[in-house]
Amino acid sequence: MGTVIKKKIAGEKETILFIMLCWLTYSCSYIGRLNLSASMSEMVADGIFLKSQAGAVTTGYFLCYGGGQFLSGWLGDKFRPRFLIFIGLLLSAVCNYCISLEPPLWLLATLWSLNGLSLSLLWAPLIRLVSDRVAAERRRKACTALATTMAAGTLMSYLLCAALIEEFGWHASFYVPAVIAAVIAFLWIILTTRIEKDADKTGIDELPSCREAADPEEDVPHDEVPSKLFPLLAVSGLLTMTVVAGVLSILKDCVSTWTPTFLIDAYQLDSVTSILFGTLMPVFGLLGPYMANWIMHKVNDEFSSMFWLFIISSGALALLVLAGRYSLGIAVFCLALTYACSLGQNMLLIGTVPMYFLNVGRVAGVTGVLNASAYFSAAMMSLLTGILVEHLGWTFTITVWMVLSIVASLFCIISRRKWKKFRRNLF
Repeated sequence: MGTVIKKKIAGEKETILFIMLCWLTYSCSYIGRLNLSASMSEMVADGIFLKSQAGAVTTGYFLCYGGGQFLSGWLGDKFRPRFLIFIGLLLSAVCNYCISLEPPLWLLATLWSLNGLSLSLLWAPLIRLVSDRVAAERRRKACTALATTMAAGTLMSYLLCAALIEEFGWHASFYVPAVIAAVIAFLWIILTTRIEKDADKTGIDELPSCREAADPEEDVPHDEVPSKLFPLLAVSGLLTMTVVAGVLSILKDCVSTWTPTFLIDAYQLDSVTSILFGTLMPVFGLLGPYMANWIMHKVNDEFSSMFWLFIISSGALALLVLAGRYSLGIAVFCLALTYACSLGQNMLLIGTVPMYFLNVGRVAGVTGVLNASAYFSAAMMSLLTGILVEHLGWTFTITVWMVLSIVASLFCIISRRKWKKFRRNLF
């Protein structure tokens, strides 16, 4: 830990191109992961599966996506991240194409789970690439930009799938994303290979800060900043924050997955109209990372910022339970605000926080563990949501989401002290 590893940083033009390419790649990956959500009602109506079975299918996806995060985090710290991202996109394209052929339910579930495993190879390597290639003073802006990919990708997926379902049926909402993923995969590998080679030849070595250049025995005590991953998580407070990662993922992914179905059930909308109304949620969600940055500027602490975002989302869900049934507008607003808060929290916990671990070589590993916790929780809740909706209704289900949001806010407070101490020791 006493040795400072200098990273090659790309020049200004290459950095801008690189961030734009990362943004495009991750945004487009959402087209091949949310198309099942957008097509769910049509597939249920077509007899492909029941609502409870749909929950099981999405659970398989989240389990494989979550489990793949451990592998992705480990691989991302050891191998060239750009190749992992290329392989993930290409495998996702194959899975989506096969589902468009309307396979039996067991094979569809298997392919969708494999799609989750494929897409798990994207985020942790992407964060490592940003930490390696983008100058320190630009990383926060880069993370903010990348955080908007979730909302932008959701918007693109819903709009595209609504158009495809209207014109060609649900099969096209898997075939077309397969083609897009394949094209983006080859665009990614060609451009990033060139960018990284140019950066290695003509890029600038990022100089260590005064703090990094200080005596490590004096400035960063070895006993307080361990090099092994799980002790590092325990010391930093991130081990307990895995619970928070799980809840924010539940709010982010369950809201985005189930909103079209909720609007159909609660307001008797048709499939295409419900998807179009659902697009208002990611449009509003684009504000989430900027709202998180504004709160972060006020409190100067990631965990405290997440606490306030959970308070806001808890209030939005409470309003949805109490008044959502009287107004479609109120319901969409509450869901959109909850989604926006979760995107802001996701940026802080799974985007910004791992950047602190660059000097100990654990950026992808920390990202992978947090993402795994997030999606294992989302997997369980997606299955439970299908069962709860079918047997107890939407009011009870949304109340469960609200209670989870309140619990997560308490965990932010519990973990905050350790995180502040860790940041002082490391920086």
